[in-house]
Amino acid sequence: MGRTGMIVLGHGSRRGEVGRAFTAMVGRVADLMGGATVLPAFFSLGEPTLAEQVGVLAGQGCSRIVIMQYFLYTGVQIEQDIAAMVAELRRAHPGVEFVVQPTLQDDPAMERLVVDRLLSAAP
Repeated sequence: MGRTGMIVLGHGSRRGEVGRAFTAMVGRVADLMGGATVLPAFFSLGEPTLAEQVGVLAGQGCSRIVIMQYFLYTGVQIEQDIAAMVAELRRAHPGVEFVVQPTLQDDPAMERLVVDRLLSAAP
């Protein structure tokens, strides 16, 4: 069985500090995962792109790539644009299995986070 690589895919921003904060967060996630290969990528408005990071992982011998869609809601970009990108990546890398994780929409952990934040401000 080949290696598994992981990508956390964010939207991106024109503001450089947003991209740097996202990249740093992905680095912390990688650390929490015991040094697993976890790379940041941007859907738009940033680099590296999803295709670039898939190329990096495929070049490192990863035969399975997990893409975590770091978005709060499953909108048109997720359903259409990112789905089309992944379909193209599957054609470009036929020996690689792609596993696309859902967005954070309706995730109970997000709801707990919202409750925790609200309760922390309650009198």
